[in-house]
Amino acid sequence: MSNPRRLYLKVTLKLLLLLGLGLAAIPFITSLHHSDNDGQSAANPWYVEVDVSRLVPGQWQSVPWPGGEVWIYARTQREIQALQTADTDRLRDPDSRHSQQPVAASNAYRSLQPDYFVFLPRETRRGCQIQQIELQMGINGYSEACYGARFDNAGRIFKDSGQPEQHNLTVPPHEFIGVDRLRLLPVGP
Repeated sequence: MSNPRRLYLKVTLKLLLLLGLGLAAIPFITSLHHSDNDGQSAANPWYVEVDVSRLVPGQWQSVPWPGGEVWIYARTQREIQALQTADTDRLRDPDSRHSQQPVAASNAYRSLQPDYFVFLPRETRRGCQIQQIELQMGINGYSEACYGARFDNAGRIFKDSGQPEQHNLTVPPHEFIGVDRLRLLPVGP
């Protein structure tokens, strides 16, 4: 004759074991689910989509990304025109040959679209935080306090500032997936 208490404990333990296995399987099952239309996993933290429709010219937005915080700055028409006629003799690397940016962003704007500048807000030597400054009336740029480096509106470092080892600000890999949406992409080949 079996003990009713022992039978109750056996059944309860088996139910708890089954419940635990079911809960442990949830992450595995959800990792198999793809929600993006192009096959990229929604669980991949490197693919970050950003709606830039609310940014007005002269404003920036900070976006968390596994490669570091990313700033997206909406340029004013005056800043875009200033980049078209910039005095590149004042810049250390005006053609961005020694800096990191997507190939498509190797232009005077250092961006895929002149209206938006997407960059990591840290200088390239020690990773000091960048702050936005006004370079001249209506034209913004950037500076950092560690070495006193100053950058134009395309993140290009001025010759007379900072340390020789510093480069232009880093532009992370990204793409525009619509008029008002951009996607930050994984770093790598």
